[in-house]
Formats: sequence, structure tokens, C-alpha cells
Amino acid sequence: MAEIEIPRSGESDESRDRFNNLIAIAVAIVSAFMAVSKIKDDNIVQQMQKAQAESVDYWNEYQARRQRQFGTELAIAQTRATSPSTPELEAKLEEWKKQADYYKSRADESSVKAKARTADYDAGNDRDDLFDLSDAFLSVAIALFAVTALVRVRWLFGAASALAAAGMIFGVAGFNGWTWIKPAFLVTFLS
Repeated sequence: MAEIEIPRSGESDESRDRFNNLIAIAVAIVSAFMAVSKIKDDNIVQQMQKAQAESVDYWNEYQARRQRQFGTELAIAQTRATSPSTPELEAKLEEWKKQADYYKSRADESSVKAKARTADYDAGNDRDDLFDLSDAFLSVAIALFAVTALVRVRWLFGAASALAAAGMIFGVAGFNGWTWIKPAFLVTFLS
């Protein structure tokens, strides 16, 4: 059976090949950038998980130490209310007071550590949002590059390239921690 050749509308084979090569190069660059960004994004997520787990641990330490402090202070108050004051008892109560103060200082340390780890988590989350935006823009760009290869519309290649550039900007911002570039309205919309 003989093949039927469909005539092309005004586009030379050389021009078609150049355009296809341009699309292929753009897809390769975007894909490579996405792969490297994904590794960094995964590492940031792991750091966020660690920070969150440590924050919970420090808050648990804080609560345990505060309970010890309150228990010791309650014991001091109950003992003062129910027992006559003697030098031996006052010495014991002073020792308990030192323990209560120690528990309070350790609880305060745990609170400071927990707040620091929460701040680390929040900073990581801001960077993760940038990588999420980058991934979204780059994924849409690759889809548009595929459609461009099929329909051969040059303005669509420009739109895909613009989305790819936006995705790369967000990715570079994520790598560098430039959280000021994060569009809050878009992150809120997508959250």
C-alpha cells in the first residue's frame, strides 16, 4: 500500500527541525532543573520534619519540668500549711525551693529551644513553598512544551518559556532562601 504524504503548510523541514530541537532543549533544561530542585526540596522537608519532632520533644520536656516545678511548689505550700515550722523543716523546704527553681530554669531552657526549632520549621516551610511553586510552574511549562511540539504554535512556545522562567526563578529563590520573593496570595490560594 502506498503512503500518502500530507503537504506541509509553508514550513521547511529545516525550520521544523530547528523548532523541534529548541523544544527538546527547553524540556531537557527544565527537567534537569526540576530534578535538582526536587533533591533540595526533599532535603528541606526532612529538615522540617526533624525540626518539628525536636520542637515537640522540647515542649514535652517543658511540660514535664513545669509539672515537677508545680508539684514541688505545691508540696512546699502544703507542708507549710500543715506542719509546724522547725529549723529542720525550713532547711528541707529551702532544698525543695531550690529544686523548684531548678525545674523552672530547665523548663525555660526547653521553651527557648522549642521556639527556636519552631522558627527553623517555619523558615524551612517558606523555602519549601518556593520549591512547590517552582515545581508547579515547571510542570505546566513542560506540558505546554509538549502541546507546542504537536500544534507548532510559536506563541505557545513563548508562554511555556515564560512559565519555565518563572519556575526557575522560584527554584533559585528556594535554593538561596529568598523568601521575600514568595507571592503570599498564590501560596494561600494553593494551600
